[in-house]
Amino acid sequence: MDEVMVNANQLENSIQATAAALWKTTLPFSVDPVLWRFQVPAWSHKGTGDTKRNYKRLGAAYTKGIGMTLGAAPLLDTVSTDDQWCRLAANIVAYQRDRLHDVPTQLELLSSLRELHPSRLTAPALVAVSAAEDRINRLMVDAAAEEAQTGVAVQIILPIERLVDHASLTALIAATPSDGVSSYSLWTPQVTEERLLSDPTILGALLRMIGELAGRGIAVGHQYGNYTIAALHDVGLASEPVAEQTFALRSCQTYVPGVRHCVRFHEADSLGRDLDADQYAERYCECTFCAGMFESGQHPFELLLETQTVVMKNGKEREIPTARSVGANTWHFLLSRRNEVEAFSARPAVEVIEQDIERASALKRGSDAARLGHLADELKSA
Repeated sequence: MDEVMVNANQLENSIQATAAALWKTTLPFSVDPVLWRFQVPAWSHKGTGDTKRNYKRLGAAYTKGIGMTLGAAPLLDTVSTDDQWCRLAANIVAYQRDRLHDVPTQLELLSSLRELHPSRLTAPALVAVSAAEDRINRLMVDAAAEEAQTGVAVQIILPIERLVDHASLTALIAATPSDGVSSYSLWTPQVTEERLLSDPTILGALLRMIGELAGRGIAVGHQYGNYTIAALHDVGLASEPVAEQTFALRSCQTYVPGVRHCVRFHEADSLGRDLDADQYAERYCECTFCAGMFESGQHPFELLLETQTVVMKNGKEREIPTARSVGANTWHFLLSRRNEVEAFSARPAVEVIEQDIERASALKRGSDAARLGHLADELKSA
């Protein structure tokens, strides 16, 4: 991981703990302003219909000196003038720049600490539902860059309906500014990895958008960190994605590098339990964690697939991972994702995928081999 992105909502939830965590790491950080959360009231509300406490504080910081309250009504109804949008964007940049200054923490008693300055400033963004949001997003980018006095990172939050509509996507790309922009970050919240691979229209549209934005000579990233997104490195996805955790830590699932997705414990057991160390590395996983387990005389599954039985409130028993298994799977997942990013950075994506197709076939996972084959075909024709 090269950078930590902190959600602004998290800052309002526990500013001291967040500051302490950032001080403990040497990694740079940036702040995601999450203005889009106010776009629809339900996105920042509790089940009771009240605005969540953290978002109340965040909204108050964002609207300082403007004279409005965020969260009670749709954002496009709350902010009524271009000047207000520009002032809102300027406040949000100032928030990112200043919020972590002078935060008291017990760590201050231990040593001198680096000042917490974000490595980049991010322009606020709305979900790009229509041309109306495109115009506002452009206004806010210009205002954010003026306040920052440097290039800003631009988020593009793209609903699937616009992604697959050729004319609408063309309009969005044309409306996306390049002046005052240091990088683009795409987010397609409704597009899972399975959907991306199974629908050529979605994958083709995403490839098109990445290619056109990268053609401007500005770095393009994606807020998902899955295998498919890492594979798009060759078509212009320049920045390293943040690892996306696609399994619930307390569920009996584990990440299988040999097929590049999570499976249930019993499926993993059938795939890799009977493999010796060399076969396991060739077909299932070659990471240092698994290799180290074999070297110590243990099969990696002794930790990865370890479970315990708990009794639920209704009296029924349920198998869940042990604490050791949760920790091992978390580490194994992150290490595997890191290895994928490094592989795609060092070798042509199609070459990496073709090797993975061979691994999936060796594990007798025909459906996974076909899924990866589809991705390779799309990249060859991109």
